[in-house]
Amino acid sequence: MTDTVTDTPMSSPAAAARQARLAEVLACPACRAPLRGTVACAVCGQAGERRGPQLRFGGFGDEELKADALNRIKELVKTRFHRLYPTAIKVLSPVHDRPGLISGFLRGFDLDRDLVADFGCGTHRRDERIICMDGGSYGNVDIVTDLRRLPLADGSLAGGVSIAVLEHVPDPDAHIAEMHRVLRPGGRMLVFVPFMQPFHASPYDFQRYTEVGLREQFGRFEVLGVKVGAGPTSGMVWVLQEWLAMVLSFGSRRLYRAVLPLTWLLSPLKLLDLLLVHHPMAAQVASGFAIEIRKAA
Repeated sequence: MTDTVTDTPMSSPAAAARQARLAEVLACPACRAPLRGTVACAVCGQAGERRGPQLRFGGFGDEELKADALNRIKELVKTRFHRLYPTAIKVLSPVHDRPGLISGFLRGFDLDRDLVADFGCGTHRRDERIICMDGGSYGNVDIVTDLRRLPLADGSLAGGVSIAVLEHVPDPDAHIAEMHRVLRPGGRMLVFVPFMQPFHASPYDFQRYTEVGLREQFGRFEVLGVKVGAGPTSGMVWVLQEWLAMVLSFGSRRLYRAVLPLTWLLSPLKLLDLLLVHHPMAAQVASGFAIEIRKAA
């Protein structure tokens, strides 16, 4: 899911301001002690790594990113053409995001004053003032980390987005608990999760969510609203693409991988969701949901 995407050089004035604001809220991911001008904790000895402006406190290993054949291709494209990857996904993906969903949420913050983070940003930078966090060390990422153990102080964020991340983790409760910890009282998040989507490792793929299940999953928060984030046509087209690739591959994995990109010709059908996302029964077979939540004041 993309929405508005920009890519600001790490050496720009906006990047320098972002890094300065981040330095004020850095904390040890192990013991939560403040990290003041360093990536090594003076209390417990836990140490990160600084590579230029990028901070590294864990993240994915190469073997994890290369375990799935399709994800190996995705990672190759992400690392070599990361600025183009979001645009390519927007065009080729069978999923049509609800227009303005993410950008509309972000407009609810004063990003010059409110510290907002992207939990699992991938190669996206949705705004140059937002902190980008991911398990992959892409060029746009500010903090490479395990999202279950963020190097941020309690209550340090005014808000955040988590777009198509929770399906890829085996323990969503731990991720949600960490969202709750780093949000300040009254802080808000927008979380997008899949419902009717085929398997897609990045680098893993574990679960799907119904609207009712999503509300239950975020029970520790105040739920401000749940919307269809990607409509029923998106789910149908993605399943059809996978089905056609299987039928036309005659049981061959190699042929399946060759045929699947040809089915992307069907992706423009997703534009029907410009209308169907508003259907009163769209949630029955929605491709994905977006939930807006708030931490109790």
